[in-house]
Amino acid sequence: MDSFWVCFVVWLCMTAIPVIGQSLAQATVEPGMEQAVKWRWAPEPSNPAAWGLSLEMQPEPSSMANSTHGVAGKASVSAPNPQGPPEKTLEYVVQKGDSLSLIGRRHGVTVAQIKEFNRMKRDIIVIDQKLRIPSIADIQAMAPVPKPAPKPKVAQKPETKAESVKTKEVAAETKSRLKRPLPSAASSVARVVLMQAYLDRKGFSAGPIDGTDGPLYDAALRSYEAAYPGELRSEMGQIPEALQNMGGAYAEYQLRREDFRWIAPEPPKISATRKSGNSASPEPGITLEQLTAASFLPYRNVWEFVAERYHCSESFLRRINPGLKSSVTVGALFFVPNVHPFEIENALAEPLQPAADPATPVTATIVSNSRLEIRRSGKLVANLPVAVARPGLRGRGTWKILDAIPRPQMVSPGDPVMPASVPQVLPPGPNNPVGFIWINLAKGSDATPLPYGLHGTSIPGYMRRQESIGGFRMTNWNIAFAVRLLPAGTPLTWQ
Repeated sequence: MDSFWVCFVVWLCMTAIPVIGQSLAQATVEPGMEQAVKWRWAPEPSNPAAWGLSLEMQPEPSSMANSTHGVAGKASVSAPNPQGPPEKTLEYVVQKGDSLSLIGRRHGVTVAQIKEFNRMKRDIIVIDQKLRIPSIADIQAMAPVPKPAPKPKVAQKPETKAESVKTKEVAAETKSRLKRPLPSAASSVARVVLMQAYLDRKGFSAGPIDGTDGPLYDAALRSYEAAYPGELRSEMGQIPEALQNMGGAYAEYQLRREDFRWIAPEPPKISATRKSGNSASPEPGITLEQLTAASFLPYRNVWEFVAERYHCSESFLRRINPGLKSSVTVGALFFVPNVHPFEIENALAEPLQPAADPATPVTATIVSNSRLEIRRSGKLVANLPVAVARPGLRGRGTWKILDAIPRPQMVSPGDPVMPASVPQVLPPGPNNPVGFIWINLAKGSDATPLPYGLHGTSIPGYMRRQESIGGFRMTNWNIAFAVRLLPAGTPLTWQ
């Protein structure tokens, strides 16, 4: 019996190793680029008319068809389902087909809140019955705010007494400026988010905002304090004045119909999930064929769009919005970090690059292949994360910033051993592997662009871990910030 189990374990290990190895190999390359990452790619301008999707491609959100029937002037009509209670008390007249749950969804309140506000003991309603819909103030008056859920145990440095006081003050300041109570997942990290958002606003990014500190956060904070000494200094337990002027760690964003110009249509839902054993079959991964067959590479879902717009990780955005379902539509209200949003609809307004001014010369430096420092007249004005797209890529000496290519499409002859008869083209879009801007680079005094430039990325949370095409990449919101600081001809040095 013992020899049987030994043989079984050996067999299991031998069969599992290739699978594990394959999974790890895939995890090191951007999805869809597993083979193409070895090819030679070049950026080319794309047709501006192909920038974005037609809203006609998007199905009308189901909530848009839900008309809210009520007393004229008191309840909204044909409005998307809100994600919170109304600002004022409303009166609603029950219609045929209504239920308390349906009425609650239309007005952003729960069945329990409607029943308590109308002193109802049962869920039964009748046509033409008048119901009062509670406002935010009504709901707060009816019952105390529920206790927050226990905080998950996270391996973080314990807060000092001063830091604990500051955390509570930041959370209180943020709540006072929002229409809804913050979820505990958001309020518990408000102090870190406030600082991350402040640094991001000032051009000293720590990468996607996620409510945790770490090496990138520490580097950004040290750099800012060295450039602006004393600005973040305060008395014990007090929020620095510069941070107070921001208006809190969080803001709110309501999803608009026009946002869907940048978001892929939601695939049709399958009524029955194919299963293998007791687990659902995994969704197929992205392939190069799918990427090159498209005419535009939009955000894959609403969450990705809102996360990039507000400079945060998608997982963090989901965590601080526990009340939203995975599939959200027009009218959804998000809690978001309080940053200057990356508005893709306005981010490519010309001119992209400033004109060179000899009176205030601009210089740029890439430090340790990890951060881009930009100085104006010797003063550090931006410090932004950078990652190499291809292992081993590195610069030396002094290079030069050239022109910027908006909406780049990437073109390749394909496999160098067996080139394709028709070039492979990765269309433009925020999910192009080089993002939505490419800045040409040259060595020394040469004006010939190099095959690798400074550009955006489609994987902001993985750009330090996954190989891809291009050269030196930044998040789309950071490259949008940097390009407007870098005139053509700016010297780029390496340290």
